Amino acid sequence: MPRRSLLLASLLLVGALAAPTPASAFLHTGDVSTDFRGTDLDGNSWRLFDFRGQVVVLFVLGST
Repeated sequence: MPRRSLLLASLLLVGALAAPTPASAFLHTGDVSTDFRGTDLDGNSWRLFDFRGQVVVLFVLGST
């Protein structure tokens, strides 16, 4: 039993170390975001850079 627990703990550690670093670790206040396109609920298309210099709050809702 202890050998199985050690193996499981080792696999979990390797998995945690191999996991990708979250993007938020690279973002800081004042950083420029990448440009992307979106569509609002009225069907209007927009680009994030269209709002350059303004405060933008994004609410992203996804479903499967």
